[in-house]
Amino acid sequence: VNTLACGRGLPLCEACFIFRQMASLEDQYQKAWQLYQEESHHDLDSEPYKSKYAAREIFEELKSRLSKQLDEDDVDDSEGAFSEEGVDGVGLTRARMAAVVYHLGVIAVETEEFSTGEEHLNKALIIIGDEGSISSGVSSATVGDAEVVAAALRGAEESLLSEVCEVSSISPTAIAPATVALAISCHNQLGILWSNRALYSTAKRHLDRANMLYDEYQKQCTKPPRTIHSLFTTCNEKESNIDDINGIDALEKLHTLTFYYLAQVYGHLGVPDKSAWYCHSTLQRQLASKDYDPIDWSINASTLAQFYQGKEQFRVARHLLASASKVLSGHEAEVDTPQEDTREVTHSRERYQQCKADVARCWGRYCLVLLEVSCDRAIPDDPQEQESVINHQPEEETLDKQLQFVQLEVSDLESEVAASPGENFDEVRPVFLAGLRWLTTARQYYTLEDHVSDHVSIIQEMSHLYKALAFFESSEERRCKMHKRRVDLLTALVQELNPQYYVHVCRQINYELAETYSAMMDNKLALVENGGSEPTPPQAKKINTLATSSIQYFLHYLDSLKDIITGEQPTVYSEDSVRPALVAWFHLGRLWSKLVATNHQTKIQNLAQSLQNYKRLVEYCDRNPHCQSLMAQELAVCREMVQLLPLKMEQLRALSR
Repeated sequence: VNTLACGRGLPLCEACFIFRQMASLEDQYQKAWQLYQEESHHDLDSEPYKSKYAAREIFEELKSRLSKQLDEDDVDDSEGAFSEEGVDGVGLTRARMAAVVYHLGVIAVETEEFSTGEEHLNKALIIIGDEGSISSGVSSATVGDAEVVAAALRGAEESLLSEVCEVSSISPTAIAPATVALAISCHNQLGILWSNRALYSTAKRHLDRANMLYDEYQKQCTKPPRTIHSLFTTCNEKESNIDDINGIDALEKLHTLTFYYLAQVYGHLGVPDKSAWYCHSTLQRQLASKDYDPIDWSINASTLAQFYQGKEQFRVARHLLASASKVLSGHEAEVDTPQEDTREVTHSRERYQQCKADVARCWGRYCLVLLEVSCDRAIPDDPQEQESVINHQPEEETLDKQLQFVQLEVSDLESEVAASPGENFDEVRPVFLAGLRWLTTARQYYTLEDHVSDHVSIIQEMSHLYKALAFFESSEERRCKMHKRRVDLLTALVQELNPQYYVHVCRQINYELAETYSAMMDNKLALVENGGSEPTPPQAKKINTLATSSIQYFLHYLDSLKDIITGEQPTVYSEDSVRPALVAWFHLGRLWSKLVATNHQTKIQNLAQSLQNYKRLVEYCDRNPHCQSLMAQELAVCREMVQLLPLKMEQLRALSR
């Protein structure tokens, strides 16, 4: 064609135009689809939308040709045009027109022409016969882009919504086999569009509509749905059967996408339970259809597990984590298959290794949360609260069964770790060991050299595992050894970090080290008190070393809060620092008073330091009354100590005279 056209003296671009005019609708559609779906991935960064613009040009030509066909034919706008008897003649032309307008809408959105995209998507719904769903939402064409943005910033999108009933009736043409996938696709895309505008209620309306269309199609239609692409193909009976299967699979995939988008929208709307349900349903549907990426599926399942463990639904969380491990292990053989080291293969192996570390890390967090809940429940609670926990157990069991992935056999993985809080050391120790093993695996990937923040978080989680286990240890000596493990982990870590670049992380570690040394000091003091005698010189030296170390790290923490210019503590701490800083002063007051002194003069000096730190807290709260409720218990103790310590110091002075 190009040779003929050029032989006639026509420019090449005009020759291409003539070719497209001569080409069939089917060929033109396939060319546009290839440009959009395949060639666009190879566009240069300097022209990121080149292929999509080229595809848009062809779709516009298709739209013009279809429009002429509709004008030439005496179009019957009755509902029978898209009936189950099939689409042919005028009905097929209208379905094709809706599909082309839909593609124009998607391209407009992806090329950041959002209002144009919205207009096209709404127009496609009108062609299909689902215009009632548009009137119950928001149209930026009606209220203007500026007002839409302003409403999103105010969180007042409901003020833009039409007073038309939210749930409009569904036209048979919207759920006809030829158009149901197209209608659902339009609403899914509009859901994404409005979600990106941060107008989540409007996004939810479109996604709910997509759900309704799917449900109504399943109830009313017996023929298989058609894919959007099948509208532009002609096939024999054998190919038709294949198209039927593809149509069913495509519709199910669209419905899965609706669930996925609803999970995101409910999360933004602050309805986490609904978001989790849709997220789980998405994972369930992906498993059933065998249409999923093992890496993404495992990460999503592991992430969802953290939501359920936060609600103390540990059986659900454990099942999700076991399922993630099962799916990931099934992918391992594919990754380990010998292949040529191309960029794609290297990237695939890297994704797998990172996912393996992330799933292991989620397992470690699961064990940590389970241990921390075990600690909380070990402390005597209100009897009514305890009864409430017991009453909720049957409901949790029922929920577990509803949230199982029946396609996966994971009982062997689930048996490796408990799914209920422990009550004593023997019950929590296996959970501790499992958590430590998982976090060690994660640490092998998230090294300090390559992943500083992740490595630090993992070390802190390992420290917290030891802390939780120590809670159940009855032996003071063994408990102290567990805290020493925490010190070793955290000290080695903080020595490798530059406090200038990792100031926030160093603050956290210094604070935890201070608390750990303080706990070790308390253990040593308890051993002395249990012995019923005064501390021996070696015991006194150990107690003082631990107390001094705790004081040192609390001061490191407080020094990091000083004003860079004046070098003084801020007159007002930031909101996230005020309580930790005041608690640090409180601990310093207590630690100085616990130091074992060999003479009265040293004891008086220690108590003077203690008094000074208690006064700091009292004076700060008096200057900032809003902090008094934040530090109610500590403040009461400090006020009392500010009264008592001068008297005690005076008594010691009298004895030393």
